[in-house]
Amino acid sequence: MSTRGHAPSPAPGHDILARYLHAYVNARQLSDLERPWGLGNDGLDALWSRLTDALARNPKELNRLIASELTEEDRLHIARTITPLIFALPLRAYPSEVRAIRSGQHLILSLRHLPAALPASKPEKPTAEGWTLAKHVPEPARGKEGKEKAKDVPKGEEPMGHLPAALTPTFVAHLRNVLGFEEGQTRRDVTVSSGGRRRRVRVTMLARDRGIVVRFLERLASPADENR
Repeated sequence: MSTRGHAPSPAPGHDILARYLHAYVNARQLSDLERPWGLGNDGLDALWSRLTDALARNPKELNRLIASELTEEDRLHIARTITPLIFALPLRAYPSEVRAIRSGQHLILSLRHLPAALPASKPEKPTAEGWTLAKHVPEPARGKEGKEKAKDVPKGEEPMGHLPAALTPTFVAHLRNVLGFEEGQTRRDVTVSSGGRRRRVRVTMLARDRGIVVRFLERLASPADENR
């Protein structure tokens, strides 16, 4: 028996936004003191409830809703909420790299562990936002055709999950703003603190808003470590 055409392959990993919305629904039943980190902003209840309702009706329509019905401010709220969760990943080895690449209806996130540490760059003084900016690092050479494969998770990478592709430009713009990227700059080294973990990372913006690459270079000592 044969059929004409093929159904699109499911995106690798879990739906990160759906998991967050599920956690949000459960957290709404808890007191303010009991809520997990990142789930206590009552000012966003209307947005999270709207997304939860859309997810319950038809998960495949979530990307369309985010692209065509939400405001840019709404999309920015989502980016501001999800981004710290990515930077707080409990990594077991350094250096490691998180790739968020747009593919069809999804922004696909994957993780890979790199074989050797890269040379450290000299950091500059911290900014008002609490990020430590480092000197610009030139982009490495790409493949023979100068392109990066975005359709599937490459061999050797672990799928982390996916987000609606409509959020990609907002994620890129949000990180460029927070990390102090200059116009035309595609890469920056920073020191970030998120979820009690302090790391030196290298953030690369891919051309044409195709995604973001975050390379976790090393874990740094934090006040929490010193108090142990």
